[in-house]
Amino acid sequence: MRINFSKVIAIILLLIINDNGLSQNYEVYYDWELSCTARKDKFDFILPKVMRRHNIDMWIIIDKGHGAEPLYRDFGPATSYGNGIIIFTDRGGDRIERVVLGGEGGMIEDCGAFDYFADPNDIKEFVTERNPSRIGANYSTAKTLLPMEGRHAVDGLSYTDYNNLKKELGKIYAARLVSAELLISDFRSERVIGEIIEFSKVANATIRLISRALSNEVVVVGKTTQLDIGWWLEDKRQKLGFERGWQPTVYLSPPNGIEISNSTRVVQPGDIMQIDWGIGKNNYFTDLKRVAYVLRENETEIPSWVQKSFDNSVTVRNIIQRNVKPGKTGENILEELRKLVRKAGFIYTELERPGNVPGIEVNIGMHSAGNLGHDQGGSIFAIYPIRKKYVVQPNSIISVEFIVFTPVEKWNGRKVPMNIEENALITERGIEWLHPPQNHVLLIR
Repeated sequence: MRINFSKVIAIILLLIINDNGLSQNYEVYYDWELSCTARKDKFDFILPKVMRRHNIDMWIIIDKGHGAEPLYRDFGPATSYGNGIIIFTDRGGDRIERVVLGGEGGMIEDCGAFDYFADPNDIKEFVTERNPSRIGANYSTAKTLLPMEGRHAVDGLSYTDYNNLKKELGKIYAARLVSAELLISDFRSERVIGEIIEFSKVANATIRLISRALSNEVVVVGKTTQLDIGWWLEDKRQKLGFERGWQPTVYLSPPNGIEISNSTRVVQPGDIMQIDWGIGKNNYFTDLKRVAYVLRENETEIPSWVQKSFDNSVTVRNIIQRNVKPGKTGENILEELRKLVRKAGFIYTELERPGNVPGIEVNIGMHSAGNLGHDQGGSIFAIYPIRKKYVVQPNSIISVEFIVFTPVEKWNGRKVPMNIEENALITERGIEWLHPPQNHVLLIR
């Protein structure tokens, strides 16, 4: 029998292509399946209590597509025309009814997180039958244009949709519309195990990339600029399939103590380098920092003054870890931390830069994280007028962010800034790390 080698090669190539295609599709399917599992748990375990906590009987979300609704990923995949009108109703019992009116169906329907799908033209009949007393809608209660902090996730309902929704509901039910701001904050804050696992994976990937950027793999002392390092991180992020949280911020603190970021300044011996960066995948975004020191020609290990500065940051980190627990507002937790920091012998400052006072200064500014690098939940941060008033919920993700300014003789008494940021879970036991925190300064030769 004669073998047609051309056909054999074509078949082999086809199998390889199909196998690679299946492998790639499987990864996409796996991410989607994990999202569905977390979504179902969130609807089962978190949604009932947050709706009842804020006395909201019905929650209406309008997803018209292309990311116009900030929470769309919490409920389904991105689509061109949106997933329709998503309605959650508390009809008693231990679960919340979940219904979608309209939308494209497909992946959101296959997920199985919703009870059924119906015609969007039936919205008035649907609402009337359930007769809710308070209907949550995604708009902010802010009374001023600025600051805009804390409004992105809660303010998804457009002016047009709000007016049309009122028209569809009629006067009786339109009068029952209230802001879902606090409901959204608590719904997003408290995490189920699937979310914690997924976030942790993204956090560890972030750390690995930042650590590589703060090494001789990327940095050639005397040649590499801050922007070179930032673009290296962006290149790796894109090739590995992560989304941008924001552009990498690369800080350099030279011996004169004047910190600069994201410039064409070349890395030099004696510099303290720090990177602040966040990336995302599958609806989870990080916000992390790492610090490194560039050894001088005659140095083989970290100088004592750098180690002392870092050790001071570990002391403050331990204070935070032991004393931050849920159940209080962010501003109340921050006030307790201020007292503990002062008791430990530090000077607390509200500024994110060193002052003229003698001694070691500490500034704490911790914000919620998870689905955004700066997420909606309760935050332990003085400059956040809205989110610091929210109650910090159990099992919420927080960016443990603070700065310690240590004066050193090597810098003629100027203060070395240690900008620390780790992602953690706030539990009843205190702070539990979602990834290994930085326990030593990275060294660049």
